[in-house]
Amino acid sequence: MRRRAAALLFLIFGLAVPAQAHKLKVFATVEGTSVAGYAFFIGGGRPHGTPWTAKDSSGEIAGGTTDAEGRFAFTLPPAGAAGDVTVTVDTREGHIASATLSAARLGGSAAPATAMAVRTAAPTPATTDITAAVEAAVQRQVEPLLERIEELDARLRVTDIVSGIFLILGLGGMALWARGRRR
Repeated sequence: MRRRAAALLFLIFGLAVPAQAHKLKVFATVEGTSVAGYAFFIGGGRPHGTPWTAKDSSGEIAGGTTDAEGRFAFTLPPAGAAGDVTVTVDTREGHIASATLSAARLGGSAAPATAMAVRTAAPTPATTDITAAVEAAVQRQVEPLLERIEELDARLRVTDIVSGIFLILGLGGMALWARGRRR
């Protein structure tokens, strides 16, 4: 009987998935030629003094350590990024997370085709200034929404907890049923 119980516990622990309560996430946003963001743990808290790197397809373009609030910031190279930029935070304690910023968000050459079709004439300095001001205003309005979406996506839901409890109860019920059938 003890061997079966030990085998059942071994099976349960062997099939267990890692807990998400302390998972590391990275949030990054673009403002002009600067990228800023922070790393945070799902259960709360932010890693401070943690190494981070920013890479594009040509290699590393920036790096450093997070501040006391888990924040990082860097300026894109004058030539711009070569494709998407991935910011990776590594706590060196088993927690690694990344956020990828597409070339379109960085103002790269991967602009949407519809935006290209609308621009039939060469942009003047006045329209370029207006476009930059509108993009900056939209970015300031959208940034809190993107941040909130990232936090909501990472949080543990009540349904997850209730599902886990009922899974445990169901497995216990099946074990009791199997035990009762043998008698």
